[in-house]
Amino acid sequence: MGMTGTEGLRREVGSTESRRRTRHTGRRLFVAVFLLGFAAASYLAGGFVRFARDVALLTTPPEAAQADGIVVLTGGEQRLQQGIELLRSGEGQRLLVSGVNRGTSAKALARTTGTDSALFECCVDLDYEALNTIGNAEMATRWAHRHGFRRLLLVTSDYHIPRSLLEMADVPDAPEVVPYPVSPDKLWRADGWPTRLGLRLLATEYAKVLAVKARVAWHHVVTADGERRVAGHVGSQASFK
Repeated sequence: MGMTGTEGLRREVGSTESRRRTRHTGRRLFVAVFLLGFAAASYLAGGFVRFARDVALLTTPPEAAQADGIVVLTGGEQRLQQGIELLRSGEGQRLLVSGVNRGTSAKALARTTGTDSALFECCVDLDYEALNTIGNAEMATRWAHRHGFRRLLLVTSDYHIPRSLLEMADVPDAPEVVPYPVSPDKLWRADGWPTRLGLRLLATEYAKVLAVKARVAWHHVVTADGERRVAGHVGSQASFK
């Protein structure tokens, strides 16, 4: 009877210790997850602040940019108007408007911007194929190669510049790009701070930039791994011969 009581006490003590260790492990896991989440949130918040600051500090390039061509990414009347002005002032030989809606004609764009249709007929090309920024980058590169252009002025909204440059840099044999930011009035206050709409747009664009960076990094990893496998296969065949 005494032995049975002792065994029961030992089991009870063991069970209590087991529950105590489980609670302790759970608390440590909770703290670790919390700290990891806090660190990730702090990193993302800091990255967003840097992104917003960099966008706010973007400036137009000097007049002596010496670009061969001008590319406007559709998405706002201000972008196209700025591109037309640059073309008129001789900042590029031709202008590409990338991502145009298929129902929009050159005449309609000429009327919208108050431009002589003769300028569109001689020096403006419309790209109806690009559906997103990736497509914009690919079509702009093809257009540049077709005309022998090595340096482009890229006209788009200031918040769109970082992602546009990332996409252009990821296209093989892309020409040199000089960003020409356009600042939408409704996104910035007079004191230089973003409006509520501007803040939401910046946050959305920052998330897209992170997604592009992740995609590009993964693509490079996969490509490098594939090249190593091909090189190893070729090397093994050479040694076998």
